[in-house]
Amino acid sequence: MQTPARLSLALSLALAAVAVAGSARAGDTGEGRFLQFVWPGRSIQAALDAASEGGYVLVLPGVYRESPGEINGLSITRGVNLIGLSTPWRKVVLENAGSQRNGIVAVPAEHTECMSCHASLAPPFELLPGVDPAPLPHEPAIYGLTIRGITIRGFGNNGLFARQLDGFAFIDVHSVDNPNYGIFPVSSRNGIITHSSATGADDSGIWIETSEHVAATYNRVENNVNGFEVSNSDDVLLAHNEVRGNTIGMALLFLPDIFDVRPDATRYTVRENHIHDNNRPNTATEGAILSLVPPGIGILHVGVDDSLIEKNMITGNQFIGAGIVDYCLVVLGTPFDCSTDPEITPGFVADSAASNNRVVGNVVTGNGAVSDPSNPFDFARSDLGLLTLGDHGNCYADNVYTTFFSTLGVLPPCP
Repeated sequence: MQTPARLSLALSLALAAVAVAGSARAGDTGEGRFLQFVWPGRSIQAALDAASEGGYVLVLPGVYRESPGEINGLSITRGVNLIGLSTPWRKVVLENAGSQRNGIVAVPAEHTECMSCHASLAPPFELLPGVDPAPLPHEPAIYGLTIRGITIRGFGNNGLFARQLDGFAFIDVHSVDNPNYGIFPVSSRNGIITHSSATGADDSGIWIETSEHVAATYNRVENNVNGFEVSNSDDVLLAHNEVRGNTIGMALLFLPDIFDVRPDATRYTVRENHIHDNNRPNTATEGAILSLVPPGIGILHVGVDDSLIEKNMITGNQFIGAGIVDYCLVVLGTPFDCSTDPEITPGFVADSAASNNRVVGNVVTGNGAVSDPSNPFDFARSDLGLLTLGDHGNCYADNVYTTFFSTLGVLPPCP
C-alpha cells in the first residue's frame, strides 16, 4: 500500500512528465536529451551537460553533493529547465561538496572563463593579477532558463549566481547560509523570482543588479544584511514579499562602482510588502560601503529615480521606516565621499540625487524608536525620511505615519 508521501511524489512525477511532453517544441533538433530524471546518488551536473536546449532535468527529492573538485556545485551555460520535484515532506537540496564557492552558476558558455577571473565572487570582487577589468558585453546570451524547487545550502560565496539571462524564472528556490549573496541575477532581463527565500547572507539575500524588467514577488528574506538589494537597474517590481530580521530590509540603490556597466537606476516599484523588524546587527565585510550603514532600516532608497513605494506595511525598524536619500549626501565625509572617491565620475555625480519618487498609501508606524549614538544620522530617526538637497520632485501622499525627518522641513505633497 502506498503512503500519502509516495502517492504525492508519484503524482508530481506524472504531472511533470505530462507537462514536459506537452511543452516539447516543434523543430527541436534532438541534440541532447529533452527529458531526464535524476535521483539521489546520480549527478545533476551530468544531466545538465546532456540536456538539449530547452530540455527538462527533473530531480527527485534528496540531498545532492556534486564533484568536490569543482568551484561551483552546478554550472549552467544554456537555457534549460532544472526542476526539483520537492514535496512538503521531502526537498531537493544541493549542498556544498567540500570547498565549493557557489551553489548554482548560470553564465553563457562563451564567458565561463570569466568565472575564474576573480580571486573570489565575494565582495569586493577582487580580480586576479593581470585580468582586464573591462565589463563583459551587456547582451544576454542565455535564453529561457528556469530553476525551480531547489534548496541551495552552505556554499562559500553565493547560492544562485546568474549573468546575462533573457527570460528567466527562479521559482521555489531557497538560499540557506550562503554568506555573500543568496539569489543574484546580474545584467539580465525579463525575469521573475517568486515563492523563494534567502537567509544567512552577510551581504544581500536577493540582489538584482544591472538588470531590467525583473519581478520579485511572494518571497521571504530574513537574517541577511540586505534582505533585497536592487542596484543600477530599470523597471524592477518588488511586491507581496515578507522582509524581516535583516539589517536593511530593502536597499534600492544607484551605485558608482557599476556606473560603467549600467549608468542609471529608474522605475523601481515597491508595492504591498510587509517590511518589519529589520534590526539585525551589521555583519557586512569591513571596509565595504555596506558596513557603514546602521541597522534598523525598512527601505533605503538611494539615488534612484521615478520610483513608486506604495501600500506597504513598514513597522518595527529601529532607525527608519522608509528613507529617500541623495547618494552624495549620505556618503559625505566617508571613504566613499563623492569629492574624493576615485571611482566616482562627474556623470555619476550629476545623476546621483534621488528624483521624482512617489511614496503613497503606506502604513509606516513604530519605526525609529531606538536611539543609537554611534549612528551619525541618529537625528533622522523616524517613520519617513527625506535626506535630499532639494525636493527633486519626490512626494508623499496618503501615508499613515507618526514621525518624519526631512532636510526640507516638510514632506512634499504629491500634486
